[in-house]
Amino acid sequence: MANVEPVQIVEIDIDYCTLSYGTGACTAVLGTTGVRKCFNTFATCQAKTAFDKGTKTIRFITPTASVPKGNTVYFPALTSVSAFSTSVNINGFNPKYGALGKRAKVTVNLKDFAYHDRYMDKYQSERVDGTAQTDEGGYDPATRGSFFTKFKSRFPFYSGRPMRVIDGYLDGGTLTVLQTRYFIITDMKGPNDNGNVTIEAKDVLTLAEKKSAIAPNISTGEISRDLLIADTTLVLTPTGIGSTYPTSGYARIGDEIVSYTRSGDDVTLTLRGMFNTDIQDHKEGDTFQEVIVYSDTTIANVLEDLLTNYTDIDPSYFPVSDWQAEIARWNSTLDLNAVIAEPTPVADLIGELAILGVSIWWDDVDQKIKMKAAKPIDPDTVVLSINDDQNIKSITQEDQDQDRITQLHFYTVQSDPTQGVKDKGNYDRITITIDAEAEQENSYNDTKIKEIFCRWLNAGADAAVRIRSQRYLFRFNTSPKLFKIKLDAKDIDIGLTDVLDVSSRVITDETGKPIPTKLEIIQKSEPIAGHEVDLVAQAYYYEGKFGYITENTAPSYDSATDAQKEYDCYLTDEAGVVFTDDPYVII
Repeated sequence: MANVEPVQIVEIDIDYCTLSYGTGACTAVLGTTGVRKCFNTFATCQAKTAFDKGTKTIRFITPTASVPKGNTVYFPALTSVSAFSTSVNINGFNPKYGALGKRAKVTVNLKDFAYHDRYMDKYQSERVDGTAQTDEGGYDPATRGSFFTKFKSRFPFYSGRPMRVIDGYLDGGTLTVLQTRYFIITDMKGPNDNGNVTIEAKDVLTLAEKKSAIAPNISTGEISRDLLIADTTLVLTPTGIGSTYPTSGYARIGDEIVSYTRSGDDVTLTLRGMFNTDIQDHKEGDTFQEVIVYSDTTIANVLEDLLTNYTDIDPSYFPVSDWQAEIARWNSTLDLNAVIAEPTPVADLIGELAILGVSIWWDDVDQKIKMKAAKPIDPDTVVLSINDDQNIKSITQEDQDQDRITQLHFYTVQSDPTQGVKDKGNYDRITITIDAEAEQENSYNDTKIKEIFCRWLNAGADAAVRIRSQRYLFRFNTSPKLFKIKLDAKDIDIGLTDVLDVSSRVITDETGKPIPTKLEIIQKSEPIAGHEVDLVAQAYYYEGKFGYITENTAPSYDSATDAQKEYDCYLTDEAGVVFTDDPYVII
């Protein structure tokens, strides 16, 4: 073990053309399309229609006495990787964390260096002998510029590209990876006068927060003439713009929503004045804006549609089957019906979905966008038990009384989807749920109202609203408590929304006796990578004994196994079986 040394590696993937200059599909001709051969990047390509995108991975490593064995190229230019932090907004309830929580952010610091280009340039030897250019003779690439000045010139499109931070150790040149975290590059600064370069990156969900990530897409087609109330056809302008629309769907003209079919630029309006909007006259030049309509669908399906069709996120990050299974179990009766009548940030729409009882976050180790329903702890949930004596380096408790609520006002069924989403007057229904006991003089003696404006339940779903309102009050009718916990690196595998079973001196009953308490992680950071992990957790509010209604083939309670009693739910009456342990809780 004497040769063991910790190491960090940063990997960046860049687009790199698989073709060779002037060969095969590449139509570039030296001296005609350019005075020098390309560098196999899109910015330097001379036959862009033939660009065949592949991937080249660039690896930076902390300067050490050795590098991993093998033929992989590592550049010993990595000087530091900043602490990183990420959070999840549980059920979208806390506005301080944003619709999708706070993005995990990392800053990588590197040192620039002179470089001969052998790994980065397919035609490096031809630059030296002069056959790769017609404007000059041969030259030594190592004496021109530096690694990063050339990199940024050849590859200016680094924003949005994948980056990985790898923590591990070397043992006699053999690399053992302890953890790999995945990010998206957002900025690159430098090199400055001292040769310092800084790369900033965030987690993949930052692509859902881009200004361009909106749904529906902004439509640019206009009606070519005045459209009267009696008209059922129109022509889009400018010529050819019709190809940017689907062949059928929904659209908005002014404050009117219509359904249509399209052939070329010719549009037939199949229905006018839809979704409680008025049939109106419209002027030449009015925008024909595409509209999204969701009918009797699930949270999982809407999330997949928004991320797939309206963001640049790679669909390989979407564990759709996992989302669907989670929703099928915990929100199977919740049907979404909504009309998105104007371009809206995808992050805002997902935040609205979260209010219906799901948490959505990026898992930077599993490389997946995760979804978790508000629910009791499943029997298969991984729960780490920690205590003051063995795991906890420090723990503090903070009450969040500003987040406490005594009333929930839940607005549903939009009157007109073209009007304001947070306009009380634009909803036909309001469900008010009150915790009268919490408002009493001997309790908090105050009223704290939380308003939720929901466009996703336009078919009503009153029962679902009542259930969710009761669950929210159940969680927030007392001051929410946050716990800040510092643990050793051995607990680094803990992730967002994981549940901890905590026994600590700061959580006691009225006698001062510590009470084992379940906490859900909402924020994680590593101030010293690979050494410590800081957590922020909140009380897991679904403590108790929960279970599914048992199948007809299940044994009676007296004959059931402990596992069946844990997973299945049994009902009884006063004359029936008396539970030998805690009764089940219905939520």
